[in-house]
Amino acid sequence: MIGSRKKWRPSIAMVIAVVCAALVSVPLLALLAVRLTSNQFVRETEQSLIQQGAIYAEIYAEAFTVLDGPLIGTALDNDQKEHWNANLHPARAQLNVRRESVAPPRPDGEPVTDALDQRHADIIGPLLEIARRSQRTTLAGVVFLDHTGRELNTDGAPSLAAVAEVQTALSGDIGAKLRARDDDFEPHAFSSLSRDTGFRVFLTYPVIVQDRVIGVVYLSRTPLNLGKFLFQERYALLTMLVSTVIGATLIGLLLLRLISRPIHALRDASRMIAADQQPDDNPVLHYGLRELADLGDSVSTMAETLSRRSQEISTYTDHVTHELKSPVTAVIGAAELLQDDALNPKDRAKLLGNIETQARRMNRLLGRLRDMTRLRVTQGGKPGQLAQMLPQLDGLKVVMDAAPETTLPLSVEHGQMILHHMAQNSRAHGAQEFRVEYADNVLRVIDDGDGITENDSKRVTEPFFTTRRDQGGTGMGLSIVVAVLDSYGATLDCLPSAEGAVFEIRFRNAG
Repeated sequence: MIGSRKKWRPSIAMVIAVVCAALVSVPLLALLAVRLTSNQFVRETEQSLIQQGAIYAEIYAEAFTVLDGPLIGTALDNDQKEHWNANLHPARAQLNVRRESVAPPRPDGEPVTDALDQRHADIIGPLLEIARRSQRTTLAGVVFLDHTGRELNTDGAPSLAAVAEVQTALSGDIGAKLRARDDDFEPHAFSSLSRDTGFRVFLTYPVIVQDRVIGVVYLSRTPLNLGKFLFQERYALLTMLVSTVIGATLIGLLLLRLISRPIHALRDASRMIAADQQPDDNPVLHYGLRELADLGDSVSTMAETLSRRSQEISTYTDHVTHELKSPVTAVIGAAELLQDDALNPKDRAKLLGNIETQARRMNRLLGRLRDMTRLRVTQGGKPGQLAQMLPQLDGLKVVMDAAPETTLPLSVEHGQMILHHMAQNSRAHGAQEFRVEYADNVLRVIDDGDGITENDSKRVTEPFFTTRRDQGGTGMGLSIVVAVLDSYGATLDCLPSAEGAVFEIRFRNAG
């Protein structure tokens, strides 16, 4: 439409580039989207704190047990007793950054004025010393709480009993929580990247003596963040990145060679065909994909067909012009002579007869041309019996040298047309017998007429070629036969013969 803008469409090269970029970026984006690395780092940190908490809790319980005193702490229920008294009671990490939100920083706790239980006061010193030495390696913060959630560091230390994870441990279970660091708490919906450095893992492990929670080990640590992990694995990641980029580049180049180049070659070939030019080379040789190769074959076949049809049309136009020139000239000349009033009746009748003869010749020639044009686009029909195709012409004996039930790969209508034209040619050249033989997908037609010279045998199937032009021949009979046979993939050949004419029709798949 005039004035309309051409719609923008991406090129194949651009699409391939986007696909290759996606090959590199999509895995990384997916990794960040599901927070897989952050989740793994948190799980590893939590599992490490569980292991440390179990050791601290055993030391805590052992030190508390050797001291005399009344039972204190919350009693375990039956399920908890069964779990903690089992020979093996492994604890697995439960935190998941995809499901849990980061809680605010841990509160400072509430002040307490009551004195510590003496047993807790007696054991806190050694526990803190063990924790201090262990922190050099574990880097984890450790706080020891009593059975009420109060810190054991000093008298007057605050109580953390109101903290959610501490309450979980005081009830007999392991508690865990993701909490923001004091200097980096700014909760928002898109905190997936900042969370790697903005939160800590807090874990509470119950200390159990005589099926009662007599204290809690409260641990915390910042998990490994993505930046540190990438730095630690920088060489491996660089190798992976280079390999991925090289692989994506090779895939892109392969796609360009297999898809883009063949399509451009096909486009160029189509443009040359549209400009009535032959492609410089065979573009099918460059097609790496089967479908593109099939498409290229189809385009090449179409180009050959169009070229052949164009050449045939040009040839037929030249022949028709030449063939019609003589009768048209004769008709015009006769018409001019008829305008003479002094022309005697005998000459007038002769000129009128000449006009009628030439007009009939032109009509016959045009009729044959129409038949040939129609047959050029006619598809082959179903096989028919040879006996039903035999012609019947006065003065010509037709003999079939084949079994009565012989079937040809021709429709009965087309078979009748072919044999009728060939029989007419035979009778016109003095033949009295017309013999038809069939074997091994080859139909042989033999007559006893005047025969065909060696030079004429090479041109006998050419349109408008005739040796009987002065007798009204159009030279289109065998051309029509060839046009019909083309639709079946069959060929017509004139064979040398000492007497008469011999034609051989070879059908497809002939041996």
